[in-house]
Amino acid sequence: MPHRRFFVAGLVLGTAACAKPAPKAAGPNVVTITAADYAFAVPETVPAGLTTLRLVNQGKELHHASLIRLKDGKTVADFQSGLQAAMQSHAPPPPWISFAGGPNAVTPGDTGTATQTLEPGTYVFVCWIPSPDGTPHIMKGMMHPMVVAAAQAPAATEPAAGLSIKLTDYDFAFSEPLTAGTHTVRVENAGAQPHEIVITALPPGKTLQDFMAWEKGGEKGPLPTGKWLGGVAALDAGGHAQFTTTFAPGNYLLLCFWPDAKDGKPHIVHGMAKQITVT
Repeated sequence: MPHRRFFVAGLVLGTAACAKPAPKAAGPNVVTITAADYAFAVPETVPAGLTTLRLVNQGKELHHASLIRLKDGKTVADFQSGLQAAMQSHAPPPPWISFAGGPNAVTPGDTGTATQTLEPGTYVFVCWIPSPDGTPHIMKGMMHPMVVAAAQAPAATEPAAGLSIKLTDYDFAFSEPLTAGTHTVRVENAGAQPHEIVITALPPGKTLQDFMAWEKGGEKGPLPTGKWLGGVAALDAGGHAQFTTTFAPGNYLLLCFWPDAKDGKPHIVHGMAKQITVT
């Protein structure tokens, strides 16, 4: 997690007294989301402002917590009916649905985070990941509403990130090479449509080509991947968030599964899948 920063007043010249320390800089609110198969446990209401969304995967399958903001006074019932209509007609989601990030997929038993600023409004956490039977978890009831209420306390400042990754149509652009260790990474969607980033380790001997072959083969058999380290779920164009995770030396995949705005195919099919080596 980002370190808190402290500001200490300096000595005042010409006096023997020291100035009082300035107050601590406010840190982000922390909201824990517990994922099971197939439900979320989430606080009903949280304050607006800088927030670390902490996903704890207590299920037996991969889960993420994709955050959806409902605009124009729309309700959760509107979201359910609008999503169903869009899926049946293969149409884009309604324009009052905003994709607001959230922690991406982590391995069962692990925890992932995403830190971002939440504006007041109505939100829904969703898991879009499919089960082995091909059914997305949302279709099994894995969604939960959350209200973000106006906060009374001053807003916290976003912590500094060690490096950044820009999501484009269709690539991941690093500000600098990724090295082993714990990193806070700023993710910016510089593309023209929603994108996500999810990171998974590759077992020894496995490559991006193995993963793509598994994907194109109907996702049959065991995943040719290792531990899933999280990332940031779908962000609208111009959106940004941060995540923190630890990288051991080895090979990793960066993936975006979000359906394309033009043909509906996942962005990995358009080349938004990258293998990197961490040393």
